[in-house]
Amino acid sequence: MFGRRKDVVYKVLATKKRAVALQALSAELETPMPAVLKTVKQLESDGLVEVFYGQNKASIMVRAKTIEDFI
Repeated sequence: MFGRRKDVVYKVLATKKRAVALQALSAELETPMPAVLKTVKQLESDGLVEVFYGQNKASIMVRAKTIEDFI
């Protein structure tokens, strides 16, 4: 199940082609933020997403790495 969730989160991020707030991503996926954050952290360790932390802890932005990032 976790692998499918990773695929869904990555596909949503990749279609946006820009950074998205973790809170907005959680709302769009209708999934609690702790579950989305856990999935995003796994994707980050796989090298598929970038996570940006803002000035305050509530500001977490996520962006999918795409093939253009590696060319």
